[in-house]
Amino acid sequence: MDPRKPGFSSKRMTHIRSLAMAILLALFLPSARLLPAQAIDPFYLKLFQDGEAAFRAQDYAKAVKDLEVAVFGLSADRTKAAKAYIYLSLSHNALKNKDKSRQFLVRAAGLVGKEGPGSLGLDMAALNGYERLIEDFRITPGAPGEQTGVVWEKAAAEPPAQRTKPPVDPSRIRKLEARLKASPDEAAIRYELGSLYFEQGTYKKVVGIMESILKKRPEEASAVFHLARARFFQREFRKANDGFHKVISPASENQITKDMVLRSTIYLTLCLHELGQKESLASYLDYVSQNIPLAELKQILADEGLTERWALLKTRNTSAG
Repeated sequence: MDPRKPGFSSKRMTHIRSLAMAILLALFLPSARLLPAQAIDPFYLKLFQDGEAAFRAQDYAKAVKDLEVAVFGLSADRTKAAKAYIYLSLSHNALKNKDKSRQFLVRAAGLVGKEGPGSLGLDMAALNGYERLIEDFRITPGAPGEQTGVVWEKAAAEPPAQRTKPPVDPSRIRKLEARLKASPDEAAIRYELGSLYFEQGTYKKVVGIMESILKKRPEEASAVFHLARARFFQREFRKANDGFHKVISPASENQITKDMVLRSTIYLTLCLHELGQKESLASYLDYVSQNIPLAELKQILADEGLTERWALLKTRNTSAG
């Protein structure tokens, strides 16, 4: 159709010109080709949203808890990553953690760049707080070597060797050890003592306690579960993997709780990651995302001391896929 004749709209002509320009750019300017946008994993997006809401509600401790994990999965969205680092800096500042506040502000400034935070969609309180901290800490936005949160990612390159453990009363352990000597066949004492050893981080003793139970009752799923947990934190991932599989097998279904199944599934997912079994890992990640509510997943990860390991798993799996 002749564009000069009636029926050929100027809007359509503009569309054709835009399309032609895009084709020319793609052919002659390879660096200008648009890459498909990466979606943020729903796990991290929900954590970001929860952390942002907590920050706005001035619940700074919760904001820190959610956002310090969320930043692992926000690299695909520069705006959200910058906002997360700003919220973290301001939250730590409110909690009197000046060193961490500066640490996260440096990363935020690198993402924001010299153009400033005006396009991030921050509310006035966050915007003013960011600019005040930039002045207080004397940070130059966009300064070389201070961008993209690389320092954070390197610091989290490997999960901690030990869990974050609450203090365990040594006298309580000594009393249980004495009771066990007096009543060596009492399984309840063994379980309680094994639990304390686990919290203390003395995983070798947990292994000994649980193996002693399994010598008399080889199919006791609860002992298999606790033994597999200890193996996991000893980095014996193959043995841990076998143990958790045994826990969730049909033969154990009458001996275990739903909570134990969920925890075993999460541990199995982490074992598969450590063992490099990518196909099985993808299936387990899909199962976890569909069957374990996010709030419940977060609680289990926190209880088991697995939050950082899970965040690292999700980051590596997302970047690989």
